[in-house]
Amino acid sequence: MKKTILTGLIACIAGLAIGYKVPKDKNAGYVMISGRITNPEQAGKYFEAVNDVVVKGCGAKTLSVDFETDVREGYDGPFSVLSKFPSKQAVIDCYEGPYQELIPLRKGAIDMNFRIVERNR
Repeated sequence: MKKTILTGLIACIAGLAIGYKVPKDKNAGYVMISGRITNPEQAGKYFEAVNDVVVKGCGAKTLSVDFETDVREGYDGPFSVLSKFPSKQAVIDCYEGPYQELIPLRKGAIDMNFRIVERNR
């Protein structure tokens, strides 16, 4: 009995220690983009710039890129992107800062919806 209790106690402490060390992304920020590519050549230049400015510069992680999104309802085009940032504020800071340089490059290449959301559960 004592051995079982001791084993359970050790497992509990180990679980708490591991859980404490695991990075938490409770308040991660996400960018959801959907739209239509209207100029593929110009869009390619924009995507290259996004990689340098947003992914490398702002710490975003691209979770999904889909050029043939199955849109069941709504008016968005077949292009979708989902990216993750450390926080919603990190997305806002990137959008209002370095990303502003990319907007002229995007105009005329992609018609899109750009949403900033937060994981808060």
